[in-house]
Amino acid sequence: MFSRRYLRRSFVAALVLPVALLGLFVIYQNRTALFPENLSQEYHHHHHHHDHNENGVDVSHQIIRKYSKEPIFHIKRLTTNGYSTSKLYVNNAEQVKDSPKLQYVPRPNSFNNAQQLQIVNHVQPILPLQYQIPTLSVIDTKKLERFVHLDLKGAAPKVVYYETLFPYLKELGANGLLIEYEDMFPFTDNLSVLRHGFSYSKSDIEKILKLAEQNNLKVMPLLQVYGHLEYVLKLKEFMHLREDKRYPQVITPCLEESYKLLFEMIDQLLLQHPSIPYLHIGCDEVYYRLVHPQCTNLHFRDEADLFIR
Repeated sequence: MFSRRYLRRSFVAALVLPVALLGLFVIYQNRTALFPENLSQEYHHHHHHHDHNENGVDVSHQIIRKYSKEPIFHIKRLTTNGYSTSKLYVNNAEQVKDSPKLQYVPRPNSFNNAQQLQIVNHVQPILPLQYQIPTLSVIDTKKLERFVHLDLKGAAPKVVYYETLFPYLKELGANGLLIEYEDMFPFTDNLSVLRHGFSYSKSDIEKILKLAEQNNLKVMPLLQVYGHLEYVLKLKEFMHLREDKRYPQVITPCLEESYKLLFEMIDQLLLQHPSIPYLHIGCDEVYYRLVHPQCTNLHFRDEADLFIR
């Protein structure tokens, strides 16, 4: 009994020990890739006095000076053949000003002589992806306009509330208002069925626009024309215009009646906002597309073809 157990343990140890030793050996051989933070120290220790180019210049000092300068954003990344450093520039002018002469540095354990350093002093052809240094332009947010989204469906405030809200938004730095009325808009004629019981009147809309003008706030109405049309498609008069008859969220683009409804809604909205520079048409979160039975008759090539047509 004892001999069997001893033999079994010896056999397991004989199998596991070589595997463990092999794993440690592989880790040791690839230590520079696994622990890149030690690269600069290791290179400086072993090659500081040995790497010179053909003109006798100490290349190691060039590398140390190059990478000791902190960029605006400093990105370290490993490639399949070495270790490189990337920068994220605020603008293109700074990118040109700080255009690097040294674009790529091989792994330290491959530094046998100065000829293995790739020093770029002139325009180079396009390099493989792993050698390229990406540069991203950052948007100047000072030139952007700041619109506040007023989502009025469900529980819209009274007009008097805007007398306090608009000056406060202006003080915070807002430039405009993105107003999504939905059923709070005073639709008329055959669209009056869309109105909420406490919807704004035409005079209310005029007061809101006047208050916005007094506070130097631009107004951009938002009228959804594809998704988020629950307040329309939930009504029995328009249920047949659903893209998927089970859900009231998306209107079908495959029926001519859908466009007549949307264009009439747009016309009434524009009539109440005669001087607006922009109209937001939504189109976000359209979860069901081209599933209406009539869509098969229009022979759409793909979903992109829907917007191109």
